[in-house]
Amino acid sequence: MEDICAYYRYSSKKRQNETSITAQRKICEEWARANNYNIVREYVDEGISGKDSNSRPQFMKMIEDSSKGIFKKIVVYQLDRFARNRYDSANYKAKLKKNGVKVLSAKENISDDASRNFSRKCA
Repeated sequence: MEDICAYYRYSSKKRQNETSITAQRKICEEWARANNYNIVREYVDEGISGKDSNSRPQFMKMIEDSSKGIFKKIVVYQLDRFARNRYDSANYKAKLKKNGVKVLSAKENISDDASRNFSRKCA
């Protein structure tokens, strides 16, 4: 079983209908078990918009920690939890890739390996 980290973000804006941290954690933990991963570290930004990455302290900590070799993979509930802005998403994924870290999604198949698709493994 490979150790990975997880990133959860929830924006508390009234009009947004997003999955709570608890629900994101449950889905990511189920996905991790189904794909032989063990979540050993969590980064959580609650009540923070994904529009500006610099305003998310745990996200920035995760990016910083990626350079320390603590983990090689990050799972998110879905990619909009990682970043809302496409530029930020591409920029931070490039930094993570440079540090040998890959971003995975529990709800979206973004892996090179189609067997990583949560809906196929846990359906």
